[in-house]
Amino acid sequence: MSNASVVVRMADGTRKAAVTLPDTLTIAQLLQTTQQKWNLPGNSNYAIRIERTGQQLSPTATLNSAGVQENDVLELYPILEAGQK
Repeated sequence: MSNASVVVRMADGTRKAAVTLPDTLTIAQLLQTTQQKWNLPGNSNYAIRIERTGQQLSPTATLNSAGVQENDVLELYPILEAGQK
């Protein structure tokens, strides 16, 4: 098991954290932890994409299987649904 140092930030730039995470962490686990730590609304769905590639990451993927590299920036953004305000 190894770790990756990455930056997790909100897509709108309001929050940002440099963290070291195990590469076996799933995207769903990262989303859940970030939502709790940053006190984000629980009634909204979020996704993460790698800024370097623009690729949206599957919640079931691990950081390693998703191709996350050292010093990548992972953008957290809300998934907006039609009619949602």
